[in-house]
Amino acid sequence: MKKSLGPTDRIYPMPCPLVLGGTMDQADALAVAWIGIASGKPPSVAAALRKTRRTLELIRESGEFTVNIPTAEQAAIADYFGIVSGRATDKFADTGWTLAPSLAVAAPIIVECPYNLECKVTQEVDMGEHVLVIGEIVQSHAEEAILDETGEKVDVAKLDPLVYIAGSREYRRLGEKVADAFSIGRTVVPQGSHEDV
Repeated sequence: MKKSLGPTDRIYPMPCPLVLGGTMDQADALAVAWIGIASGKPPSVAAALRKTRRTLELIRESGEFTVNIPTAEQAAIADYFGIVSGRATDKFADTGWTLAPSLAVAAPIIVECPYNLECKVTQEVDMGEHVLVIGEIVQSHAEEAILDETGEKVDVAKLDPLVYIAGSREYRRLGEKVADAFSIGRTVVPQGSHEDV
């Protein structure tokens, strides 16, 4: 039996990237769990940012931002970026993390995060206390150490991305591979059908 829990803002797990707005001279970033891929063509990401956030102000100034994926080992610093206001302190000076210029946007990437996306804002949607910022991904970066044997794709086991568990307010890492997508489903035999003997 299932218990009705009512409306919720939780999906398990959620990513925990650092979304950054601004420039090399003035940047701020925050941890964002409400984020995901919104389109494949053009490749786009959608992130829900609280309207009061300084990072959102910086994104609006340039119309650009970056998404920076921390590893599970970097949980403390990622959390710091989420709980400390950029209006009161320089999070980069506090943590020792560094910025590098992006290739296609003014917003820099975070060097210590092994995977980064450069984005240009294409739309904003008012969502109550949040703004859904949709950005086209115009460039991506990955440390060679997290790439698979082809050197073309990110190996998620090597990336070891930090994920967030809403409700219990905890960080975790991904577990083991379960199956190959777009393949394991072919093993399902529809109910009522009979396999040839």
